[in-house]
Amino acid sequence: MKKDRPSSPAAWKGPFRKEIISARRIVVLGVGNPAKGDDAAGILCAQELKKLMGGKARSRLKILLGYETPENTTGEIRKFRPDLVLILDAAQSGYKPGTVFIAGKNQIEDDGASTHTISLALLVAYLEETIGCKVMVLGIQPINLGLGEKVSLPVKKNAKRLAAYLAHVLVNPKV
Repeated sequence: MKKDRPSSPAAWKGPFRKEIISARRIVVLGVGNPAKGDDAAGILCAQELKKLMGGKARSRLKILLGYETPENTTGEIRKFRPDLVLILDAAQSGYKPGTVFIAGKNQIEDDGASTHTISLALLVAYLEETIGCKVMVLGIQPINLGLGEKVSLPVKKNAKRLAAYLAHVLVNPKV
C-alpha cells in the first residue's frame, strides 16, 4: 500500500457501518502472508471473525482467506454475488502500529502483476467492475513485515479487536 496518510483512523467506523446496513450480502476477504510478521494481520482478523461468527449470518456473509493471492478467490466471490467486499490487510499509513483505517483507492499501490499475483488496486477495480459490488479496504498499520518475524503484539491485539467489532456490526448493524 502507498504510504500516503489516510484522513483519520477513527473515521472508518461510520462509513463501514453505513455500508454494512445497506448491503444484503457481504464477503470479508483476509489478505496477507503469515510468514512475514505483521503482514498476517488481515488473515488473523478473518480467521478470528470466522470463529466468532460460527454459523451466524451464513446466508448474508462469506469469509474468505486470500493469503498472498487474493485474486484466486474471485470465482467464489462472484458466485456469492455480494453487494460489499471488505478486504482486510496490513497497510502502511504512518499511524501507530495496530491502527485500523479505511484505505482509500488513492492509497492502494498498483504494483502491476506477476505470474502469481495481481496488485490489490487491480483486484479492487476488477471486483467493482465485473461484479458490480462496493469494495472497502480496511488496513491495519504494521510494525514489521520481515520474513520469519512474529506478529507484533499491537497488530495481533487490534486484529482480534477488529474481528470482534466486525462480528458485532455484522450481526447487529443498526445497533
